[in-house]
Amino acid sequence: METKQDTRNELFKRQELVLELESDKNPSFDEVKKKISEDLGKAEENIDVYNIYGNFGQKKFTIKANVYDSKEDLEEIKKLEITSKQRKEGVKDEVKEAEKPVEEKPAEEETGNSNQEGESQAEGSGSSSDNVEDTKTEEKPADTAPVEEREPEEEPEKKPEHAPEEDKPEEEKKAVKEEREMEEEAKE
Repeated sequence: METKQDTRNELFKRQELVLELESDKNPSFDEVKKKISEDLGKAEENIDVYNIYGNFGQKKFTIKANVYDSKEDLEEIKKLEITSKQRKEGVKDEVKEAEKPVEEKPAEEETGNSNQEGESQAEGSGSSSDNVEDTKTEEKPADTAPVEEREPEEEPEKKPEHAPEEDKPEEEKKAVKEEREMEEEAKE
């Protein structure tokens, strides 16, 4: 393995390498990590191989890699490399999870149903559906009041798309008028 370029980047706390490797087969990222680790004496977990270029019909491969001072530095940079689209997707996933309603059954319903059903089956009288109906309570959300009782929601004021011609300066009035005339002529 031959080093073509070796640069130290203090800002990112890494060594940036461009290497050339002669091999009969395409090297994998893991194989290249191992070779760099052996050559430089650094841990494999601190090495990020991000490109392996090969030319058709040739046995030379150009490798681009970064060797970080510590694993924490590598992880910090990987977090920064996340695209804005990936960040937005992550935020959307978190919001969806937060918006999911948590369904909790009342304690009375959980314990009451099993006891009452067991009693009704043991007694043999009455149907178990009658007992279940007694224990169920209907809870209505606050938003489901009858239409007459609801307070009207305020609608935001709609702004006109185009300002009246009175508000525009004379030059703009002329330009608008000319555009309208041009449109009418084009229609004819």
